[in-house]
Amino acid sequence: MSLKEWELNVQVENPVDFLSLAHHGCDLRRIYQAQDLMDYFGMLNGPTYLTLVRHFWVRAQIYDLKASQLEIDEKVLIDPSLEGKTREEM
Repeated sequence: MSLKEWELNVQVENPVDFLSLAHHGCDLRRIYQAQDLMDYFGMLNGPTYLTLVRHFWVRAQIYDLKASQLEIDEKVLIDPSLEGKTREEM
């Protein structure tokens, strides 16, 4: 499947939303402020670089270990001289 960077919709969210928690009766902001952890949550909720995320996802490749091993075994069955070689050498 071929994707273009501009076709991706990146959903940006805050892992910890103190306003929403306080609205629902769970005000944790004071607890974390007392422990001086607000800078940490600021980092977690920090900026998301949409261009970087899109660039990564379009170029990412995922390999299934079992499928790649099966492919190697098939290549060795077809050409026994490939046995013991790495994927790059094949």
